[in-house]
Amino acid sequence: MKDKGGILEDAVAHHFRTMGFDVEPRVKMKDRFDISHEIDVLASRRETFGTIQVAIECKYVKTPIDIKEVRNFHDKLSALGITKGVFVSTGGFTVDAESHARALGIEIWDITTLQEKIAKEVLQKDVIHDALPLNPAAVSVLSPRHLKNFHVFSETLQLIYKSFHFVDYHCFSQHTVAGSSVVLESKGTVVLDDVTGQIVDSKVTTGVQPTLRSMGPYIGCIGIQPQTITSVNLPKQIPSSVIGPKLDSVHVKELVKIELVKNLTLECHYNTTRTSGWKLLKPRKKDIDILKVQPVKIPLYLGNYHFKNYTYSRMSLAALPQLVFDLDQTASCLQCHNLPAIVCENCGGIACECHRKNCLVCGKNLCSNCVISKGIISKKYYCTEHSST
Repeated sequence: MKDKGGILEDAVAHHFRTMGFDVEPRVKMKDRFDISHEIDVLASRRETFGTIQVAIECKYVKTPIDIKEVRNFHDKLSALGITKGVFVSTGGFTVDAESHARALGIEIWDITTLQEKIAKEVLQKDVIHDALPLNPAAVSVLSPRHLKNFHVFSETLQLIYKSFHFVDYHCFSQHTVAGSSVVLESKGTVVLDDVTGQIVDSKVTTGVQPTLRSMGPYIGCIGIQPQTITSVNLPKQIPSSVIGPKLDSVHVKELVKIELVKNLTLECHYNTTRTSGWKLLKPRKKDIDILKVQPVKIPLYLGNYHFKNYTYSRMSLAALPQLVFDLDQTASCLQCHNLPAIVCENCGGIACECHRKNCLVCGKNLCSNCVISKGIISKKYYCTEHSST
């Protein structure tokens, strides 16, 4: 169970997350003299002009903070080269501490100020930070037009802003194989799903490609500049929701390093006068540097298509006019793995050309499970309405 100081830090961290900051709790940093300092909450956010970095000092106390503690906090900021600081105290501040904080450019929050800021979060709940803009063509790619009679479907759409992290890494790992030095190097970007904690896409710019999903649709979003979006910018006719971040940058870095250690391998063959063979090389966590972690909310259009007994889901990246193919439930025939051609107008199942039949009387599209056949030689097919013809 967390102490009251930890609860205060969590509340402050949550507030900065809702404001679009990437948050790291209890960060240990070294200054230029190699002296270690601890920051209770470190919040950062990328802007067009650069990265904003805010250090927050949290004190769960009953008595006011005095000038000495404000001065110590300012000294810590100066040593670390951080220009923006916030001091949060549940006990408030002395008059001297308040005036000194103003002179030093440090923002001070007592418990009332913190409560007011948290209350404003409710009023700003329709604001989405670090969000990619919508591409107008993204809705149209959802429609399952590869099915000849797709018009039989009824459609419901939803817009979801989901949290991801774009993580740039560099791996440089040296090994000795049969007396020779071998380097395993890889540099690139991975896309981490903030909800599942899984890497969903990757791109290598230099060196070895990890055995991760690569060059998928999410990588195409990297060049798009994130924005702050409000409900005014969203389509009114489509319900929207936000799935917020569940991981801070500390956990993101750790997860990415673990996955790269597992998935970055190099098969090294050697041949000497005495022996020959091969060795599988893998990096260690300390061989991997995380160069940049960028939080981003990617908009996704979810389409549900209903007919008879079936509902099929399709998803597209709303920042790009591109379908997420591995989330497309209309991608294959229900009876085999072939590409589907029609929707069965009797049961609602989708079928490929091999499992597609047409009623001889009305021409209705049917799957082979629902068709009624007559004749051994002629193979005539009928729907249930015309089976007695």
